[in-house]
Amino acid sequence: MKNLQRALGQAFRYKWSIIGSVICSILVAACWGANLGAVYPFMEVVLKNHTLSEWADDQIKTAEKRIVDLELLNQQYQADLSTADESEQRSLIKKINGVQSEVESHRRSIATTEKLVPYIERYAPNDPYQTLVAIIGLLLLATLLRGIFLVASMVLIARVGQRTMLDLQNDVFRNVLNMEMSELGVKGTGDLISRIRGETGSIGTAITNLLGKTLREPLKMIVCLIGAALINWRLLLFSLLICPIAIYLMLLLAKSTKRANRKAMEESARLLNRLYQALTYSRVVRAFTMENHERSRFQLVAKDVYGRAMKISWYSALARVNNELLGVSIIGMAVIAGGYLVINQEKFLFGIQLAATPMSFGEIITFFAFLCGVSDPLRKMSDVYGSLQAGMVASDRVYPLIDQSPAVSNPPNPVSIPAGQLSVDVDNVWFAYDEDKMILKGVSFEVPAGSTLAIIGPNGCGKSTFINLLPRFFDPTSGSIRINGTDLRDFNCKHLRKRVGYVTQMTMLFSDTIENNIIYGSTGASREEVIEAAKKAHAHEFIMELEHGYDTDIGEHGGKLSGGQRQRISLARAILKDPDILLLDEATSQIDPQSEILIHETLKEFIKGRTTILITHRLSTLELADRILVMKEGQIVDCGTHHELMQRCATYRHLRESELRDAA
Repeated sequence: MKNLQRALGQAFRYKWSIIGSVICSILVAACWGANLGAVYPFMEVVLKNHTLSEWADDQIKTAEKRIVDLELLNQQYQADLSTADESEQRSLIKKINGVQSEVESHRRSIATTEKLVPYIERYAPNDPYQTLVAIIGLLLLATLLRGIFLVASMVLIARVGQRTMLDLQNDVFRNVLNMEMSELGVKGTGDLISRIRGETGSIGTAITNLLGKTLREPLKMIVCLIGAALINWRLLLFSLLICPIAIYLMLLLAKSTKRANRKAMEESARLLNRLYQALTYSRVVRAFTMENHERSRFQLVAKDVYGRAMKISWYSALARVNNELLGVSIIGMAVIAGGYLVINQEKFLFGIQLAATPMSFGEIITFFAFLCGVSDPLRKMSDVYGSLQAGMVASDRVYPLIDQSPAVSNPPNPVSIPAGQLSVDVDNVWFAYDEDKMILKGVSFEVPAGSTLAIIGPNGCGKSTFINLLPRFFDPTSGSIRINGTDLRDFNCKHLRKRVGYVTQMTMLFSDTIENNIIYGSTGASREEVIEAAKKAHAHEFIMELEHGYDTDIGEHGGKLSGGQRQRISLARAILKDPDILLLDEATSQIDPQSEILIHETLKEFIKGRTTILITHRLSTLELADRILVMKEGQIVDCGTHHELMQRCATYRHLRESELRDAA
């Protein structure tokens, strides 16, 4: 509930919409009460073939006559009091007090009616049928006004709910983008998408209901209860004796529903994750004929989601039954007690006073109408019950993402990165994704400004992990990486990454045009600069062969292009960025030999005077490097030129021989 209260606090940013909706809700409730209150003049005036003026006169005369009768009765009780014994005196005193109370009630009724008489004589029709037409006209007007105010209330509160949901989505998305890369893998893409879209939607629905139906329907109930209380508050209290039991049952259902919603959201996130992976890697699924396996896994998770949804539906149905039973029980108790009072013209039931004066037929029917008016809001409240529970669970899943501080963060007073060429100094760096297994173990080396270093080694030795430390996707577990003598952690992350170009073996392209993919990160570049970068990456020729050239949409993950074409687009993006530090992780691994030769000629010119670190096993690419660093099991084995390493480093010779065998 605490996190849902936080979401509600965010909703109050749009306080004027909330205030407008509250005012409209109050007016809706007032019109609702007016519609139900129309039962009384219909029963007491129209059906008795009276006008309102005649009804007022009859009310005054009846009350005055009753007062006279009561005063005579009071005198008789007073006379009997002097001769009665002690027990009879107590009974007589109780009767005298009851008579005096009823007299006061009739006098108040006379006073109220006399105040209304001038207005009735001035505005009310003088014909019973015209009175009926006027009542129906006012009923239609009240209904129309209620509809207008209801629409205004719903639209205003929907705006609040949708804007709050949008704010939460932006907050979560901002934090997810800053989240440590390893956490993205742990939580799963499907889970994060579920929280950003699904859970924030549940919170928005809960806020809409909380500030809409949950406010509007109780107001309608309050108006009905006030109307019933004005007729007979004692009978109303008697009718509500059943409420504590229903409230207790509702609280029990609330706990069960909240648990069910939490499990349902977790299962839905699993389902989304399963679906996302199966569709993303559909080629692998088909290539290994695993369609049936994926269907089975999807169906298993989907069955769990179905089970959770059915449990929530079961609890929601029970909540509705509970509310409807409550409404019927209230009315039932009122009918039993009220019917007895009217039929017998009594004020007491089982010795309990339930009326100040005997109730008329019109009063009891109007009283029942107001109680019936309570049942409709109760029914609608049961509809929002489940969404509020879902909103509480959803807020408990969303706000931890908003509150989470990224593991990689900017320092309070970041240092400016110097202009010009940049050197890289790696000092005793240790790193682990999991504390139990170190990936990098005391790595130390230098890359002088403007030089090129190649890193090679067996798979899993930590090459790509180290590359990821330079743009601060992660921070070292211990040790430091310095640029021009300053630790990376002293720089602003965005400023650092603007100076670093990064091309990976697994190309990352967006479902957008070729131009927008190349220009990504260099949004101020012109079309001419984009074309020039594409030419340097030897991508221009195949781009121009496409139907729409640079305006061609390449599909999700660049699916409409070959692997080599995607790598050239990615390389063009890095070239256009013109970084001071260039990181290439098997950046030409999928490019055909002829194109690779041309790209190497381009890279040979592009990396001049630019600090470059590249990961590769290809001898042609190693020729670009000033030095080659050999890694094995997270440690540096040796560092030198190709000829030096061939003479003294067995690991390097083994890697070269393996590559030559693979090439053959």
